[in-house]
Amino acid sequence: MKLSDRFLKNRVKQIVITQFILIIPMIVFLFLSFTTYPVNFFYSGFIGIILAISMFLNGIEQYILKKKGWSISFFILSVFIILVALQSFYVSTLKR
Repeated sequence: MKLSDRFLKNRVKQIVITQFILIIPMIVFLFLSFTTYPVNFFYSGFIGIILAISMFLNGIEQYILKKKGWSISFFILSVFIILVALQSFYVSTLKR
């Protein structure tokens, strides 16, 4: 069994492709956040928002696949991640 068959089996392929596309800017922001000194919470906020969008898409996928428990938990997790990302953006706007 090929790796693509194992990874894409029983999944909504458009959502999986969108999640792969979202990984690219997330890796860029992750690299930028680790290479800047002092810590830049602006990049951290973007990482959180991209992660929340990916979790939200995963929740939609689970809802389409009729897995209600997983979809609700992914939706709740994405809301929590959005709240943390907004808090990170707020911290990045504070002047020292």
